[in-house]
Amino acid sequence: MARNSRRGREGKQNGETDEGCCAATLDTLAHPCCCGGVWSQAAALWLTLLRPSLTTGHGADPAAPAPRGRLASAMYRSVRHYRVAVSPTRPSCCPYTPSCSTYAVQALHRHGALRGGRLILARLLRCRPGAARRRAYRDPVPPARH
Repeated sequence: MARNSRRGREGKQNGETDEGCCAATLDTLAHPCCCGGVWSQAAALWLTLLRPSLTTGHGADPAAPAPRGRLASAMYRSVRHYRVAVSPTRPSCCPYTPSCSTYAVQALHRHGALRGGRLILARLLRCRPGAARRRAYRDPVPPARH
């Protein structure tokens, strides 16, 4: 193991620097810095939807109150479970302000399950450093239509 790490240090030529896990992947869909990429985030969301008993007992989210609809409430509870149980165990990796989970809670509260779900999916698909840089790292939830 020490041999591999030595070779890695010696492998740098012509002043190359190690840019970490983000090197050469800034515009890929499955960005390794973002906790395994969009697909693992989507899988975590679906798993929490399939196991609603894990999402009970967390209370209201400070980012937005629970939505009124049945489907929106179920989606809200899954995102809330992610924010309380899963997110604290992982490093912060969302390039946007607000974070993707805060965006999801606010979108469900303002727009309900259908439009909010579409907004959340679109946000997860663009959650990578290259897209965030083009948006100046800000991506707020659009206001509700009346």
